[in-house]
Amino acid sequence: SSLPIIVQPNAGLPDMFGNAEDQYISPEIFSDLIGSFLDIGVHIVGGCCGSTPLHIKTVAERFYDRKFPKIDEKELTAVSNYSHAVYLKDRTLAIGERINPTGKPRLKRAIIDKDFDYAIKEAQDQIDAGAEILDVNVGVLGIDEVNMLTLMVNKISSATDVPIQIDTSNTDAMAVAMRYYNGKPLVNSVNGKKESMESVFPLLNKYGGVVVALTLDEKGIPETAEERFEIAKKIIDSAEKYGIKKKNIIFDPLTLAVSSDSKSAEVTLKAIKLIKEKLKAKTVLGISNISFGLPSREMLNASFLSMAISAGLDAVILNPLSKLVMGSLHSSNALCGNDEGFSDYISALADEPKEVVKTEKPGESLTLKKAVIAGMAEKSAKITKELLTDNEPMSIVDGHLIPALDEVGIGFELGKVYLPQLLMSAEAVKASFEIIKKSFSKQQGKTRGRVVVATVEGDIHDIGKNIVKSMLENYMFDVVDLGKDVPAEEVLEAALKESTKLVGLSALMTTTVPNMEKTVRLIKSRLPECKVMVGGAVLTKEIAKKIGADMYARDAMASVRCAMEIYG
Repeated sequence: SSLPIIVQPNAGLPDMFGNAEDQYISPEIFSDLIGSFLDIGVHIVGGCCGSTPLHIKTVAERFYDRKFPKIDEKELTAVSNYSHAVYLKDRTLAIGERINPTGKPRLKRAIIDKDFDYAIKEAQDQIDAGAEILDVNVGVLGIDEVNMLTLMVNKISSATDVPIQIDTSNTDAMAVAMRYYNGKPLVNSVNGKKESMESVFPLLNKYGGVVVALTLDEKGIPETAEERFEIAKKIIDSAEKYGIKKKNIIFDPLTLAVSSDSKSAEVTLKAIKLIKEKLKAKTVLGISNISFGLPSREMLNASFLSMAISAGLDAVILNPLSKLVMGSLHSSNALCGNDEGFSDYISALADEPKEVVKTEKPGESLTLKKAVIAGMAEKSAKITKELLTDNEPMSIVDGHLIPALDEVGIGFELGKVYLPQLLMSAEAVKASFEIIKKSFSKQQGKTRGRVVVATVEGDIHDIGKNIVKSMLENYMFDVVDLGKDVPAEEVLEAALKESTKLVGLSALMTTTVPNMEKTVRLIKSRLPECKVMVGGAVLTKEIAKKIGADMYARDAMASVRCAMEIYG
């Protein structure tokens, strides 16, 4: 890591029941384990739950003379989302360009109408076609770009699992989007103008990220590669004054139409080589401009991309739905030695994938299951309405919604789907259920069963409980939510009133586990036939058993399985 690594381990689980502290490891064993962390390069150590002043004193005395490990600066250029990073190092990466309203009237209308489902579908189509980073631009005249850009970035990053390129010339919008983005973004862009660098570099210094730097300045776009190279040098020098390292800058030597200047491609390719060889910096290009005004544009784009990759291009902004251009990307990476064993090439092209057909009406071929998995709430509701003309409500639930939730849930448990995606899918199912509920008869409207949920007394955290509630409702359970900080007596009263077979209790704080135990014991004493499931960050299966609970739900999907077990 280029930053200091801090380790602050527990000496044992917190003592929540007033028992002896024999569950904690001794200061001597604790210091031995701390030593193993120091041996592999950890810089700062401490102690958390279960550690005492004696634990810390023992560590301090033992390792007082240990030298602070050297921090080796890693010269890696990387961007990330909430789950993983993408590195610009071995091969040319694909940045999807399609979430940009320029020349796309349907997307422009979607931005104005806040139709985020359409944009999410565009995003997913690009990812399926091979995009590893997604450009997001909402530049439509008359909208509140500051608000819309942040909304769009958050919606797309919640529904997908690739990093985002925040694309705007509005530095106010850029600042807010960078502030709320969950990860290290790619920012497009800065240029060699003094005003641009003075407005963008402070944001990069404050929020972090990688920036695309255009090789133009107050004089415009230089005609020669050497002049573009000089602007790149100027940008690096200016960035250093703001504490921004070269590894966090990707230079765009700019692509101009060959139809108006037959030498423009040659100049751009030479600029790439100069920046790569003399500055040892990363480069990116948007290739579509090269073919402007000419026929068979995709063929020209694909050929130019091959030449740029051969010149050392690190990333390309392109249309991933173009089979010809993506084929050029994969084959050029392979032929230039950037794809060891041709693994990416084989993975992408071995099965002769059919060409992606893009229409202006993506909902036509979109199934309800796909819409739910993609987290598209409005599309899910629309498709549900259409299905209800020929299908019974429960057949839609059992044949479309439940299988979609199951697939997302399995992905979540396997670590392939993350919490934001799980929640987006849950919202999509909820939107469908709102439509279905209107067509239910009283007979059809019966639920699988009723579950009472609450966060126990003394605990004011309810995010986990709310997620559980949402998932249970999506699986057709009727949920009575008592809220947070709920006394044991109120939980019992609700369980009696609702005649429920299952109560779910949540606790996030170690100090409130005794209140959870009190609630469990009270319910079991008055309603022995009622089962109690418990969950929360501080709980384990062993603690759940110790406090008398019938079931331990480690996450929202586990709570669904508990409810299914009780109600069948």
